[in-house]
Amino acid sequence: MSITVKNTTAQTGRVTLFGELQDGTFAAKVMAETQVPYGHYWKNEIDKVMVYIEPDEEQLEAILAALNDRRLLFDNLQNYGGATGGTSEIPV
Repeated sequence: MSITVKNTTAQTGRVTLFGELQDGTFAAKVMAETQVPYGHYWKNEIDKVMVYIEPDEEQLEAILAALNDRRLLFDNLQNYGGATGGTSEIPV
């Protein structure tokens, strides 16, 4: 199954920050691109990636569930999204 998620546009400048945490789970936060920190966002973060998508709450929950269930690989997240609009099909 996949979901269709809106990509970011230059006008909105919003991105989704995904984090891989030390306990083996994943977290995410939709925010303005200018709010993405250079350092850690989550205290127990191992790694993070910024993806140019703007999921709604339900879509974000589905993406996080797929990450936590290992149906979607964290390393593949940056294969999705774009800063010029349109949509991305994300397998969840």
